[in-house]
Amino acid sequence: MSSISVSLNDALKAKLARIAEKSGKPVEECVALALRDYVENYEDVYKTDLCAVDNLERSFFLSIGE
Repeated sequence: MSSISVSLNDALKAKLARIAEKSGKPVEECVALALRDYVENYEDVYKTDLCAVDNLERSFFLSIGE
């Protein structure tokens, strides 16, 4: 496992601390979980939505040419 450093504004840091306290998990674990979810969601959107838009655009432009 490797480490990274991030800068958070005070409001976000306070929210993160409250989440960590309520969940009983360390702040670092909450950050890692949030980043994992973000990356997985980004990958899902990138793989599906962008491909769907490309297909929709292709079908639209092909139908105009008909």
